[in-house]
Amino acid sequence: MAHVQERKRSDGEISYIVRWRAGGARAGKNESEIFTDPVAAERFRDLVNGHGQQWPPGWIRGHGFVSHLRSPEEMFETFAMKQIGLLTGVQGDTKAKYRRLVEQNMSPWFKSYSVRDGEGGITREMVQQWVNDLAAGAPAPHDEKDRRPRTKYKPKTVANQHGLLHAILQAAVDAEPQLRATNPCSYTRLPRLDGEEVEEEMVFLEREEWAWIHACMAEDAKELAETFAETGGRWGEVTALQPRDLRRRNGRPALRIQRAWKRDEAGKPYLGAPKTKKSRRTIVITHQLDQMLRRRAKGKAPDDLLFTGPEGGRWDAGTFRRLRWVPAIELAAEKFGLIKRPRIHDLRHSHAAWLIAAKVPLPAIQARLGHESITTTVDRYGHLLDALDDEVMAAVEWAMDPMAPLPGFLLHSELTHATKGLATVPHLRAGQVQDVWKDGKDTAQPGTAFGVEPVFVVTLGGREVPFADRDHAQRVADQWNDDRAEEMDAMHAGGWPKDKATRHGAVDPEERERWDGGGGVWTRVPDRRFVYYAMAAYESDGTLSYEPLPLAGRWTWEFEDDSFTKAVAEHRTEYRPNGTTEAHARGINKGSVMTAFEEARATALEVCSQNPYLRPLDSTVEPTG
Repeated sequence: MAHVQERKRSDGEISYIVRWRAGGARAGKNESEIFTDPVAAERFRDLVNGHGQQWPPGWIRGHGFVSHLRSPEEMFETFAMKQIGLLTGVQGDTKAKYRRLVEQNMSPWFKSYSVRDGEGGITREMVQQWVNDLAAGAPAPHDEKDRRPRTKYKPKTVANQHGLLHAILQAAVDAEPQLRATNPCSYTRLPRLDGEEVEEEMVFLEREEWAWIHACMAEDAKELAETFAETGGRWGEVTALQPRDLRRRNGRPALRIQRAWKRDEAGKPYLGAPKTKKSRRTIVITHQLDQMLRRRAKGKAPDDLLFTGPEGGRWDAGTFRRLRWVPAIELAAEKFGLIKRPRIHDLRHSHAAWLIAAKVPLPAIQARLGHESITTTVDRYGHLLDALDDEVMAAVEWAMDPMAPLPGFLLHSELTHATKGLATVPHLRAGQVQDVWKDGKDTAQPGTAFGVEPVFVVTLGGREVPFADRDHAQRVADQWNDDRAEEMDAMHAGGWPKDKATRHGAVDPEERERWDGGGGVWTRVPDRRFVYYAMAAYESDGTLSYEPLPLAGRWTWEFEDDSFTKAVAEHRTEYRPNGTTEAHARGINKGSVMTAFEEARATALEVCSQNPYLRPLDSTVEPTG
């Protein structure tokens, strides 16, 4: 134990020497400090004893504590808080988080030291010891004796906190005048990040595992969880959605992500801009999700929240996790044998994994998730890319052999126009159709039946379509009106008579005893595709009859025999009685339709002079005598 010895000097004055062995061990180094004041000597003795027979942190031998010798602005905690306050482009809650980290996980080690070089300053050895202590959950030199044990931090957390300390001390290097020549964090050996760490942090759910969790969720939380799973949105983005965020993009239902929940420096939540510039994005969603969100939006003001907590306000993440998410996970484990323990944020990771498994290109995933850089997407989900091995090999084979099939990811993307000018690939062409598309009114289409009674008939833009199920009929009517909402609004704004504008929309189902029209009765919801189409007409001498309209597109239904198709692209030419030759193209892929349209136009130009309607009626009769 440290003790005080008195010693009379040659000048008659008395010195007070505090002596101890380093670490309290018998073989420990003899240490000592000299005082002229007995009270100061006793205080120092108590400090040595309180710090396990070690020099008190921040004490400079022969001088005292650094804080008594340095400017207060140079002491670590004061300097760190000032630098955090000067940060720009950082949200208030992030600054508050940084301040908490300084107070709880840095100052207990460094508050007795200066950020300036020299004796009493922070050294590389101190930083390395701090990193080791965080990883081991060891107590800090300035921790209270009755403080609860510290947590062992994971390597990623240690690395993040080391990054903050590095930025703080770099400010001392960059200061004018300079406070120190080098950053003591520059050569720290950090705990190793390995594959197991990454796997522990991200949980990827299989589709059936997500279905289990969804089935076990409380009813008032299911729709919020569905939105997370289908959009891959962040917690703060999805819980900030409002009715005005329901949009359409290229005719498809979509969501505009333009705000998110944040916290100010006092921890109070507020609505602000999303995380980054690319986080402000528009993402397409399914018809089912769109219908659900629009139902929730009915009766709400444009800036009301679509999702609210049990008491009507915003959903708090901690409350949702504790009262809705964790109970669902536990029930799914008990009922279905779910082994994984995902966080709510893992729905975002799972969404990305599902897209990768479906061979969606990474740039599209980056845009959908709102990552600022493709590097983030690759770093986070690159290990899942082995799911694309078959597509990679198909692309290589196609590049080496022009007769090989077009890779699936290219066939169904808008990148097909990039193949123009390469060797002919038969699979790229839909083939010329010399006659018109067949009319199927008098035949039963897949998913229809005859003799159904009663039937529910929906009138869609003047066309009657029969259904065996009222719910199916209503869903089609609602979607038809949604698809044409902008068009009908424009008609009303343009002064169209109300009855004419209404005829473009859908009339709710009418129950009838039987169906007397052509074709069968739909026993399911018909398929619906967004079809692009183009048409041009040529005179017999190859001149255009009129300037072709730009490539257009609209949502079409399976019962619209004259316009619906599932083909990526198809084209045909047709001779018209007026002597013109028409080139048609349509399909579900914009780039492929553009390519097919050029082929159709080229064919029409080749054969326009052969239009049979241009021949005299008796041209086939052999002249006599």
